[in-house]
Amino acid sequence: MENTKQIPEPRRCESAKYKYKKSSYVEIFEVLQSLRWDEMFCDFKLETDDGKVICGHKVVLASASTYFHAMFKNCEEKNQYLVIMKQLDSTALQLLVNFIYSGEITVTENNLQVLLEASNILQLQEVKEACSDFLQTQMCPKNCIGINALADLHSCTKLLRSSELYIQQHFSDVVEGDEFLSLSPEQMVKLIACDELKVPSEENVGDLKCIIILF
Repeated sequence: MENTKQIPEPRRCESAKYKYKKSSYVEIFEVLQSLRWDEMFCDFKLETDDGKVICGHKVVLASASTYFHAMFKNCEEKNQYLVIMKQLDSTALQLLVNFIYSGEITVTENNLQVLLEASNILQLQEVKEACSDFLQTQMCPKNCIGINALADLHSCTKLLRSSELYIQQHFSDVVEGDEFLSLSPEQMVKLIACDELKVPSEENVGDLKCIIILF
């Protein structure tokens, strides 16, 4: 008769446990994106003013955006299959929905403004910050006033402050650009009244004030 080796049962401790945490959820979102492309298990559609229709899953969009979370939880749209998205650019909306599913988005000079506006409305802070970072890299004396206005319009606090500092530090070059001439006299006065303004001499500021008064 063969001897069979007995394997002792491991002792069980009440406090023993093993915790495993998945390091990435990329695969899950890839599957969700694939399901969306195939319009499988989608429970709503977004339609823009130009007739563009985008399918999706409420739980995915609600998990990424407080705007969609409120829409699908409390607003009248929660029971609607087709939701009309007024005053939202269809290209921007498509890119933002793709971002929610993929975590990736490309900001360009062509889509920057519509993305910034739409991400602000949909409360997608990451995309809003990506747009701000892109504008920061593009800032120069010829466009810093326009960037400052965009930052103010869409409540981009960090970009607003950095553009203000840029204008102050490069004021002599900024006044030579077309954007400066587009400012109202009140805006010009407010700008040159800043204590941190860097100019060659006080005479330059005095001459500029005289020009503004003539406006």
